[in-house]
Amino acid sequence: TLITLPLFALVLVTSANAETTKTTTVEKPKGTATKTVTRDNGNLTVDATATRNSDGATATRHRERTKTEDGVSGSGSQTGFNGKTRSYEYDRTRTADGFTTTGSATDKQGRAYEYDAYGRKTETGRENSRTVLRDGAQVYNRTGSANRANGQIQRDVHVTRDPSFKPRKSMRRR
Repeated sequence: TLITLPLFALVLVTSANAETTKTTTVEKPKGTATKTVTRDNGNLTVDATATRNSDGATATRHRERTKTEDGVSGSGSQTGFNGKTRSYEYDRTRTADGFTTTGSATDKQGRAYEYDAYGRKTETGRENSRTVLRDGAQVYNRTGSANRANGQIQRDVHVTRDPSFKPRKSMRRR
């Protein structure tokens, strides 16, 4: 039994790192949708296609997330039934005291976005910042900090947002 346990553990580790692909197809009166998810050693690829029965129009979505030596990178694109496409790419890097993230995107109107962010620990707390540029002009900036002094925590958040920029709230995992 002493030999069996390490072999069983090896099988579990091997299967956890193996590539898995799952395809789901849903057919409804209005159309058909197919989604394929591939996981491989922590990397993720998602491809989805929806076809409307009324006119045969197709919408697609592609997303990739890849582990890197010191973080993660990702990209994706989405084309709607009307043929308009939006896309994005980003790199998130772990640092000694936090992270940095850079990215770019293009929306369905063809506007170019740039994203720059960081978060880091300090001796007394943490600080973070996010900046979004649209066609080279800043449309969003958020800086925040939390510091501990004399048994109290002081939080400061400053946000500047162009009224025409309405960021989506992120869907956080629970």
